[in-house]
Amino acid sequence: MHKPVGFDQKIELKHLDVTIKEARVSDRKDMYGKLDEYLKQDIKGDKSRKNAITMLMKIWYLVDKEQESIKEQAYELYPILEEEQRLILHWGMTLLAYPFFKDVIEEMGNLFRLQNEVSSQQLGRRIKMLYGDRRRVEVATSAVLMSLKTWGIIERGKNQVYTLNKKTALEEVKLKNWLLKVLLSVSEYKTMPLTMISNLNLLFPFDLKLNINEIDTTEIKIDRQGLDTYMLSL
Repeated sequence: MHKPVGFDQKIELKHLDVTIKEARVSDRKDMYGKLDEYLKQDIKGDKSRKNAITMLMKIWYLVDKEQESIKEQAYELYPILEEEQRLILHWGMTLLAYPFFKDVIEEMGNLFRLQNEVSSQQLGRRIKMLYGDRRRVEVATSAVLMSLKTWGIIERGKNQVYTLNKKTALEEVKLKNWLLKVLLSVSEYKTMPLTMISNLNLLFPFDLKLNINEIDTTEIKIDRQGLDTYMLSL
């Protein structure tokens, strides 16, 4: 049985911004109407617009119960962050909402550690190994790449080859802790060493410097092993 994909089309950053702004103050019924009206200027087709709304709602509104607290904290952080830092909130919530997006990012991060350029063909082969050689997998992989391009994370050159733009440094301590919770939630590991966090493939567009003294121990557990090894878990 094939793994589900779900990431059907490109998502623009401005659409994510509108979604979180409305999600903080609107109920579910109003959200659908507001998003439909807003997206009409950019997405003319009814089916494509409906798909986009479904994706935006899954990212910023209809989250799994165990992720409600992460979503609510993101709602609180959003107004106090600079624009480039807000991207990190969208990044984290999309990782939580779409395992396919997470897997593509994982593969891209691995490739960018090995080389300066990543081709869509090379990435596509790796994703098909995980999800099967299906047309839908090709479309979804392309949708992730186009989304990352519109978010300013990557640039596309000749022959569908992508390069990484300048990394975004995480500055706000509360944002660091929020992202740490996201990473621990989506990771296959229940516990991770502090030194491993900053080097995760999922963080390839970002520069995360995490000091043990910055970690919020009310929500993240720290287990010290030996002299200088700290294991983190939720």
